[in-house]
Amino acid sequence: MPDVSIANSLDYLPDLLQGLLWTLGISAAVMVLSLIGALFVALARLSPWKPVRGIALSYVEIIRCTPALVQLYYIFYVLPLFGLALPALVAGVVAFTLIYSAFISEVYRAALMAVPPTQMEAARALGMNYWQAMFKVILPQAARTATPPTVNYLLSLIKDTSLLSVITIQELMFSGLILASRTFEYFTILTLVAIIYFVVCFPLTILARRLERRFDNELGYVNTGSVGLSGPGLLKRAWGAVK
Repeated sequence: MPDVSIANSLDYLPDLLQGLLWTLGISAAVMVLSLIGALFVALARLSPWKPVRGIALSYVEIIRCTPALVQLYYIFYVLPLFGLALPALVAGVVAFTLIYSAFISEVYRAALMAVPPTQMEAARALGMNYWQAMFKVILPQAARTATPPTVNYLLSLIKDTSLLSVITIQELMFSGLILASRTFEYFTILTLVAIIYFVVCFPLTILARRLERRFDNELGYVNTGSVGLSGPGLLKRAWGAVK
């Protein structure tokens, strides 16, 4: 059995917590940028112009059907061949923003399609144009539906930032690997890394679950047929709109 010392473990915490700050900072920046990018992609997917829909769909499918690690390598190692060399931190933020904009855009699109069409009709009847109705009536309702799965994507993002260690960004995972390579305490350090990820991510799972239940209760999807206690009814309603 590995020799685990609590005193030694505490000695590693400052470096690991420094890496955690990088992880959380990068995650926050990517999530803010992705929420903005995802909105534009979702609106493009619902555009009345077929070329716009086609471009947005191509982007989403390319991102969804290729590994995140390949996309990260491509931006960091391939783009410099075309004269666009990005610092590691910028490349990481750009890569994950592109990735999560694509995924969250599908959540937004599902949430927008889950809003009853009568809402748009009522807004237009009150004299609003399309964009006024979209931003003042449709989007606020869709945002409530999209919130729980968006929190789940934030959870995934925090874990996925560990991939940034391959381009030497000193987030939590990379900090742990550096310590382990210096001390050969792989069991102790990687266990600490796993515990830190769990402590950060577990509250987000609880938050997402509570948001799902809250919105289900408000919209009356609990204990109503197939959409009830068997799963988050609000999310089912949204994804059902795009199937």
